Amino acid sequence: MTGVTAGQLGIATLVVPAGEVEAAALKFAQDLSTGPTRSYAAIRTMLKAWSGGGVPSADSMILDVTMALHSSEDARRGRTARSDAIKKGVEPPKIVFTGS
Repeated sequence: MTGVTAGQLGIATLVVPAGEVEAAALKFAQDLSTGPTRSYAAIRTMLKAWSGGGVPSADSMILDVTMALHSSEDARRGRTARSDAIKKGVEPPKIVFTGS
């Protein structure tokens, strides 16, 4: 199957010309590395729980996995930035996550 076909079928979420694959992969990796890594870890944990025991398994641990995220410094800064942006009527700035 070609990349274009995979994109059309919804299997691939991003399709780029062959000559742009390396640059696109590098940008994607950089975006992930500055993103909410603790949230990514929580998502992975939830997916593993779901794949091993379905929705009941994931549901049974969601609070334990996600509650610490809400009290993190990253979450506080994100909520503050969003609230400030809403008050000003502007788009929230891109948040740089530190893992704290």
